[in-house]
Amino acid sequence: MLNGDLAQIRPLEINDLENLYEWYNEHDFSYWVSGNWPLVHFLRREDIERKMYEEDENRYAITDQKGNLIGTIGFDQVNIPARSARLYIGIGLKDYWGKGYGLDSLTIFIKYLFNQWNFRRLTAETWQNNLRAIACYRKLGFIIEGKLRESYYIHGEYYDGILLGLLKQDFTAIKDK
Repeated sequence: MLNGDLAQIRPLEINDLENLYEWYNEHDFSYWVSGNWPLVHFLRREDIERKMYEEDENRYAITDQKGNLIGTIGFDQVNIPARSARLYIGIGLKDYWGKGYGLDSLTIFIKYLFNQWNFRRLTAETWQNNLRAIACYRKLGFIIEGKLRESYYIHGEYYDGILLGLLKQDFTAIKDK
């Protein structure tokens, strides 16, 4: 288990599936995580289980200090020669939004990825209106590296995707201050 000031990160457990099912079929969570509301199709419990345990093998649970599941975090798109990966996070419980849990979770998870997995570069992507996510990533040293023009279609309009990148030396410099 990884411990932060507010949050903990642990492996996903079968008991977490009910919460994940609720979050991924809930408007606000899906809207902010992926701009994906309304969903093309609602996810069934079986879809969530397959996604979490077969497709997203590097997805972990985020809990508060009491052990309550509040979100998930993980990485994919691993490039071994470049020692890079894409990072993602979603805080599912609205009561924990805007209170530092995402920042704390990202901080401890990024340290883990840089120090234990020996990554040297991490990327993240969100859509242009997710200003809270962009600000959180930037606090940790991520730099906006580009845009994917009109790559998100939300409520009948197109929005740009925002690509962010973080190098190990930049994160270390910020965390050492």
